[in-house]
Amino acid sequence: MHEETSRWRKAVHGMALHMERDTYPAVSLAALRRLDVEQCDASAFWFLLEEHAPDAFGSPAAERALAVTVNGMAIAFPFHGSETRRSLGTALADCSVKEMRLLRLLRSDRGDLPGEVRRLARLMASKGEDGRFDWYGIFALAFYRERADKIRRDIAKDYYRQEFHKQKAEEKAA
Repeated sequence: MHEETSRWRKAVHGMALHMERDTYPAVSLAALRRLDVEQCDASAFWFLLEEHAPDAFGSPAAERALAVTVNGMAIAFPFHGSETRRSLGTALADCSVKEMRLLRLLRSDRGDLPGEVRRLARLMASKGEDGRFDWYGIFALAFYRERADKIRRDIAKDYYRQEFHKQKAEEKAA
């Protein structure tokens, strides 16, 4: 399991870095922003998969999860990657994202998740540098159906832990 997780994490990180290249075509980025995650109808998506996640070919679940992830990263561009691999929950708390937004994301089903991710990507992009996070959390949420509860709990724990630390820091400052 750890090897598989590591492989997918590396693939998501590689895609984020690939999109940051100065030579990455603006037309490809635009296609990824418009990507229909059910159809995966953009050649830019398939090129990213071929280079960074060839294991995804033939796995509809992996293809869809990567499509949801890449679509969100393209919308959040240029604030789509995190060198520090900051978790999604931590980033949401750091950016003062309301708890209701977190819960909408965590409670979304397979059909609602792509729309929630697109909304989240726009919101986090509006936060600039502070909105950066490791997109592997989104991939995991979309891909690991059998571990979905644990993944949701981990995201929520990171959010609430960071909220607690922020509140404590504010109390000390006051």
